[in-house]
Amino acid sequence: MSDLINIGKKYPTSKNRSGFVELYEVFFESFRNKKINILEIGVDNGDSLRLWSEYFTNANICGIDIKKKQFQINKVNILCGDQSDELFLKSVVDKYRNFDIIIDDGSHVSKHIISSFNFLFKYLNKDGLYIIEDLQTSYITRYGGSRVNLKKSNTSMNFIKKLTDSVNYEHYDRPFFRKTSYDGLIKSVQFFQNIVFIRKGDSKKFFYPDKPKKTIVDYLKKFISLFY
Repeated sequence: MSDLINIGKKYPTSKNRSGFVELYEVFFESFRNKKINILEIGVDNGDSLRLWSEYFTNANICGIDIKKKQFQINKVNILCGDQSDELFLKSVVDKYRNFDIIIDDGSHVSKHIISSFNFLFKYLNKDGLYIIEDLQTSYITRYGGSRVNLKKSNTSMNFIKKLTDSVNYEHYDRPFFRKTSYDGLIKSVQFFQNIVFIRKGDSKKFFYPDKPKKTIVDYLKKFISLFY
């Protein structure tokens, strides 16, 4: 049985040149023989879907692209639609219900990346992976980023960086902590050059109850926290 790197040599996907295949080899090994659902946003010429089709022998694989494709790939369903169109994404979810792996290799526009994540993450199974490729576009103006202002709001990178706070922030000393929609649901956020692997997982034990008490001490903590 060939490993992912060797299978990847058959298909000239950009994932080979970027070094992503070597990373996928590590992250995907535990999924390889399971009956899973995979969604890839962005089909291009279909080489990455051919790679997944050969590697994941028991998977249901779906690729979506804004441009209609004239080719077919064995064991792969290719759908035409916009990754930022929630009605289209809902039609995909209605067919597959949930996914174990979601790969965003689509438009690379920050607002599209964020929109897709916000819609699809709730349909990612526990211990599933949400992967976003080519994050260098977060620093390019035409993709909604900036090379100068690295703290620009609503770039894909800064959106993902906020997710790391959900994993790492010490919430017990945070005055009037309010949970975000992702707090307690993300096990890890792992960055590599131009790619991130976000693993869904339960971490609720690290968070305040939904209605934290507001004592005089809490108010004092909040006031003091304004100065450091």
